[in-house]
Amino acid sequence: MPRDSLQAALASIQPVVLVGGKSTRFGRDKLREPWQGGVLVERPINALRDVFGRRVMLVGDCDPSLHTLADGVIPDRHPGVGPIGGVISALEYANSPVFIAAGDMPGIDAPTIRVLVAAFAADPAALAIFACDPSPHPALAIYRPGSLPLLREKLARGERALHSALPPELVVRVPCDPRALRNVNTPADGDL
Repeated sequence: MPRDSLQAALASIQPVVLVGGKSTRFGRDKLREPWQGGVLVERPINALRDVFGRRVMLVGDCDPSLHTLADGVIPDRHPGVGPIGGVISALEYANSPVFIAAGDMPGIDAPTIRVLVAAFAADPAALAIFACDPSPHPALAIYRPGSLPLLREKLARGERALHSALPPELVVRVPCDPRALRNVNTPADGDL
């Protein structure tokens, strides 16, 4: 992949961390849980900054103390509907491709992000690039603006599943290290 293509891809993508979950299985706000000298949500924020620089946005209803950890906040125009609402809100705000990372993924790292960006740059026809292990992880993914009408349609029908929201032939699935894709749902899930 030519360096210019990767640089152009990086410049065109808005990095976003989803922070709207209610942490019901965790029992308290997991994004504010101590983790390696900070709080859990700082890991995806910092991993995205390692690749994209200081322009990482949050989307979703979260404790206001988390706002200062990122570089801005995107209003959640579809609260309470899960990750699909955050992805739609991010796409509507950015009017550009968005790199989505869930706020509860402590294993996410710059090499994984770069592999997804390279796949994005290599396939301009794909509506989305999903990390896989081998299951798709639509909350660690890149979405192009062309996916927005399909995501809106799905949400209007009351459907919320991101992994099946787009035609499979228009989604590139990129194998990634499962450790980078793990998320924290209960206190027993992480090194918290």
